Amino acid sequence: MDYKEISKEFAKSGQLNFQDTKGTNFEWIKVTDWKPEMEGVFLVHEIYQLKSLVGNFSDVALDIVEFAADKTIFQSPQPAWNINKGKSGGLIKFALVSSPFWKQVLNQVQEIVFLRWQNEVLPSTIKGLQTFPFNRESKVMQLHEDGRVKIING
Repeated sequence: MDYKEISKEFAKSGQLNFQDTKGTNFEWIKVTDWKPEMEGVFLVHEIYQLKSLVGNFSDVALDIVEFAADKTIFQSPQPAWNINKGKSGGLIKFALVSSPFWKQVLNQVQEIVFLRWQNEVLPSTIKGLQTFPFNRESKVMQLHEDGRVKIING
């Protein structure tokens, strides 16, 4: 897999379509193309990216995200000043990708992306070399900036 080509394609088109080794299909789109009604998950590959997405988290909240199992998706209130200028007043979902292969792909893209699961293979699908760590049945935890946690499903 040519990471630089993936990065160029994402910069040009604003989206990437993937299929992992288990046949799961998903699409990554630029955060600027996200709309509140879209079902999916924001993906970050570094803790510092959370600030632009969900605001200032306490050290406790950051530790929870950093040390959670790789398959954990978090819900968090969205600050009005975030990436999408407060398009959503509700909760947003995000996940920290620590799986080496997928983290490398995200690192090449060099930005937060929004993941949407797809039911069918989309045109120009990239075959991932590993299973993607998240799916529709992943554990979900609600996390607030002060470190309050609520397990939604697990």
